[in-house]
Amino acid sequence: MNSCMTITCQMCEQDTDCRIGYSNRRIQPLAFACPHCESQLGITLDISHAPESGFTFDGCEPSKRQSDKLFSERNTFLDLHLDFPVRTGKYQPGRTPYLMAKEDLKVAADGDFQKAHAMFEFHSHHLDALNGIAEKAGDIKRLINLYHGANKQLFQRRASDFLGRPEDKSLLPQDLNATLYSVISVAFYPFTVFAHSKEISEEMPNLMQGIDSVKLEEFIQNLDVTGFLMGLQRDCLNIYPRILDAELPLRSALFLDLTGNTKVEKTATRISTQDFSGLKDLYKDIVEILSRQLILVAGINNLLHRGDFNSFKAIDGGVLQDLLKYSGKVLSDKFKYLDDCWYRLDMNAFNLSLRNAIAHHNVRYTAVDQVVTYTPRGGRLEQGEDETMSLLEFTRILLIAFREMHSLHHVIKSLLYYKYLIYDKGAGM
Repeated sequence: MNSCMTITCQMCEQDTDCRIGYSNRRIQPLAFACPHCESQLGITLDISHAPESGFTFDGCEPSKRQSDKLFSERNTFLDLHLDFPVRTGKYQPGRTPYLMAKEDLKVAADGDFQKAHAMFEFHSHHLDALNGIAEKAGDIKRLINLYHGANKQLFQRRASDFLGRPEDKSLLPQDLNATLYSVISVAFYPFTVFAHSKEISEEMPNLMQGIDSVKLEEFIQNLDVTGFLMGLQRDCLNIYPRILDAELPLRSALFLDLTGNTKVEKTATRISTQDFSGLKDLYKDIVEILSRQLILVAGINNLLHRGDFNSFKAIDGGVLQDLLKYSGKVLSDKFKYLDDCWYRLDMNAFNLSLRNAIAHHNVRYTAVDQVVTYTPRGGRLEQGEDETMSLLEFTRILLIAFREMHSLHHVIKSLLYYKYLIYDKGAGM
């Protein structure tokens, strides 16, 4: 279903023609920049009382010059839809974002109608899950926060309500952890790749069994004494509520799982929400956590190849002294020390030029065109060259980075289980 209307910007009083595609999300906040003056405008669609629907407006209002005919080319035209990327250009009757998405899937499926239909159903299933999660976002955030609190029994009780299963009465750390990761698995599965997470969860115990137990416990002891492992888990958990806040712009990025990941697709389309300022800091923080998660990857890699978590392969004629020295390396240098690595990193998560530009405030965003411009070597007297990407391309990188952080969070989970079930019991003897 679609609604067509002409809206007037309250700042410049210019008109824009909008075709609004309906999602199944109960409240649908659509945001865009006025194409005439770049003011931020919002249209919120409420389908709480479907089949009736209602609109509220922020910074704009329905134009007094509404037409009962098809849009002409007098005004700038915008398609708006939460669930799919939208194309720019002139108004074309019938070429709605919904139908264009189906056409894109047919192309991605090489014309196989059944395959394209299955892909669309897959995306719809994830969107339905996101719609449900959006209604419970506040509860999920509070539940994650409860895990860190003193009242562990309350955490178990509220988690059982969320999961719809009997309450686990145990307050042992391994059982609290099991509940926590059940909550995360259910709440965030639309954003993640389940098969990858499952593979890591199943392979980590086998991997650790192949490591000398004394050397592995030395590694665990180092992570425990320094507080590194628990601190890293806490930092990961702090990201998940922020992903819930980014749910709207990530919807279109999820669609690219099905249609492909080409630069042409990402630059030719836009998303119907605006929140780059919050998204850029989220990406920067996720990459910072990834940099620290690599310390775990490196320690395990050293144990597997050389039997000592501090033992690195000689690189460029020199040998890194220990894992502490590795932890102080900049992210771009950390990769080269992961020789024949047991974990396959998704390097698409690491746009280091973008990350550095964000960290040094060398990023600009043009809302009308949805273009991110960043200067990797900015901040100097002699400015470096600018690089650009679309907002959709940026949200795709953000999604991939979150998935990589989430996957490596399973490594943290496995190490914590080893600590609780084996290391702590041995230390208490």
